[in-house]
Amino acid sequence: MTVGIIGAGIAGLTLGCLLKQRGIECEIFEQSDDVTKYGAGISLTSNAQFPLNNLNILEEIKDAGCEPLDIVWREPNGKVIRNMSLSDFGHVITINRKDLIKILINKYNNLGGIINYNYELSEIANMNQTVKFRNGEARDFKHIIACDGLRSVTRTSYITDENPTYSGYTAWRGIGTSDSKRINIYLGPGSHVVCYPVDNKLNTSFIGIAKRNIFSEETWKREGDHTEMMNDLGNYDQFLHSLFKSSPKVYKWGLYLRNPLKKYCFNNLTLLGDAAHPILPFLGQGGAMAIEDAYSFGSLLLNKNQDFEKTQKMFEKIRLNRVRNIDKASKYQGMINHLSNKMLVNTRNFMLKNTNIASRRTSNIYNYNITEEIKGI
Repeated sequence: MTVGIIGAGIAGLTLGCLLKQRGIECEIFEQSDDVTKYGAGISLTSNAQFPLNNLNILEEIKDAGCEPLDIVWREPNGKVIRNMSLSDFGHVITINRKDLIKILINKYNNLGGIINYNYELSEIANMNQTVKFRNGEARDFKHIIACDGLRSVTRTSYITDENPTYSGYTAWRGIGTSDSKRINIYLGPGSHVVCYPVDNKLNTSFIGIAKRNIFSEETWKREGDHTEMMNDLGNYDQFLHSLFKSSPKVYKWGLYLRNPLKKYCFNNLTLLGDAAHPILPFLGQGGAMAIEDAYSFGSLLLNKNQDFEKTQKMFEKIRLNRVRNIDKASKYQGMINHLSNKMLVNTRNFMLKNTNIASRRTSNIYNYNITEEIKGI
């Protein structure tokens, strides 16, 4: 087999679809028994949509999700700070992550792809040629792609690396109901909440993030309770309180970071998505970076006639600086979102209301087109 992909998340599935679409042999291995159990909303900005359009699934994603027309920044009491058309940020699709994953799986299966569930990696052996799993099986590949997330076993089996560290932010998420078709961003002192529709019904995803020194476990599976969430996030308006209460379950997890890598490629092993560069969610670019990674690696592999060494060199040339810049911008946005000093909060809100700083800072992020960059290589 040519390519072994470890992990059936957004990066692994996008890459699998692209490789199968272009006739390159690959197979995906996933440690869980179902990748559609967990997740909340995800926003797909223009830079994520360009590659998905090339996979011919963008219209299906639009049908399953929602296309909000505007974005509204608010104070905790609901007072509008600024209302802007989303056209200032490119085009945005919001969707339940589970629905996005299902669309990618369906595309991959229709292309003849195979996903092996309950395959947990134990080690990579034989000069990175052999992948061994805890179920006793082993497979040989020309090239191994690590798409197994923040706590990538593939990464740590090859790289001596520090464990992920707690960022100081704790997140809450859920899906409730509302009739709002906007993206609403509430900016409170020390916390913020983002909510948006994930379909054309009433389902509305929310994520609230608070700056906390207390350690929180990094897992999407830990259920919390509504009272704890309210205490963590602080006081917000009645719309948000109603949305929170309408969510049958809420989940709490810590946001974690890893030290940035100077390279993503090691012999015949390549890291993509969170396995290479976990990014804080304050610009909504974690999934987008996974999609860009997958598209660029898969396209370059075809362009370079499946020469993995040449593909890796060009992949790092394209991806390293862009990911670093977005990582820095996301950390900066997190700091801005969680200001607690009253004077600084007022200054932030004044700048947001009276200038175009929000769209100026993000235009080169959201309007970037990886498909056009690859064409020029």
